[in-house]
Amino acid sequence: MPYRVSLTILMGASLVAIVSGLYAYFAPLTGVTGVWGPLAATFGAVCLLIGGALLARARRRGSRAGLLVLLALGIVLTAFAAWLLHQWVMLAALAICAIGWIGALSGPKLSGPKGDPA
Repeated sequence: MPYRVSLTILMGASLVAIVSGLYAYFAPLTGVTGVWGPLAATFGAVCLLIGGALLARARRRGSRAGLLVLLALGIVLTAFAAWLLHQWVMLAALAICAIGWIGALSGPKLSGPKGDPA
């Protein structure tokens, strides 16, 4: 899977997770209406969206590796929160987000100093 496509999948799925978390917070009869749990999971999904955008702009190998580790941690912890909240749409969106993360592991080819392959 191409790098840009995988980042698009990651960020698109995180947008779905954001909408799902906000729906769970505001809609009546979701079981978690008005509590802080869906907002915390939504904040995690927002962090995934921002991390995906930063990963698209990252040019150095070290910054990409650090962002990939943070994104993996964010996906796992936000998925755990969605599981505890019984928000299955958000959990499915985060599973798709994980597929995008796996595709982003390939990364673009970077060149070292003076154009030498790194």
